Amino acid sequence: LTRYGVDGGTANKLEQLARACIVSAKAFKLNLTQSVIVPAFNDDPHGAFGDMNNLQTTVAATGKILEEFMNDLASYDDPSCNARPLSDSVVMTIHGDTPKDPRDRSGWPDGTPNDSNWMYVMGNGYVKTGWHGGVKANGNTDVFDPTTGATVANGSAGDMTTYAGAAVAFAVAKGDMRRVEDFYTGPSIEGIVNVNVIQ
Repeated sequence: LTRYGVDGGTANKLEQLARACIVSAKAFKLNLTQSVIVPAFNDDPHGAFGDMNNLQTTVAATGKILEEFMNDLASYDDPSCNARPLSDSVVMTIHGDTPKDPRDRSGWPDGTPNDSNWMYVMGNGYVKTGWHGGVKANGNTDVFDPTTGATVANGSAGDMTTYAGAAVAFAVAKGDMRRVEDFYTGPSIEGIVNVNVIQ
């Protein structure tokens, strides 16, 4: 806990995240599980930008927790591939039930332009880096073509969830598209994944 930055003054929500990461790393090392879902922060974020000191402390502490989690994974062999550390295999997604309006710091309200949503993915070389789609300052939303990765202006976010989920599945399956196709039947996702994995 000390290495993860947890002490007597650490907010409960951060301590819970640190403990979940510590236990997850050990469970992965012992091959007890290959998947962990961790709820985080379960608080009301609307006033986040009203207290910048607290926000910056929370962001820094979260970064420290995730850094130490990756350090732990780097020190363990991947039970499914002993030639590589777990840090080279872990896939991480961060998402929520409703993101906040990125154009309004005051109260950071619910509801996003065109009901868009987003997910942050660490795909360990299997998912192309960068931002696919996005919200513009004027409220318009861009989406992406999963086959080419090209931005599609003023699109609907509806199908993007399926494509993004398929990309995450590709990373979890360590680049095995055949396994992805057991669950996904849409267009090619080669525009958002690396078929030839970057090592």
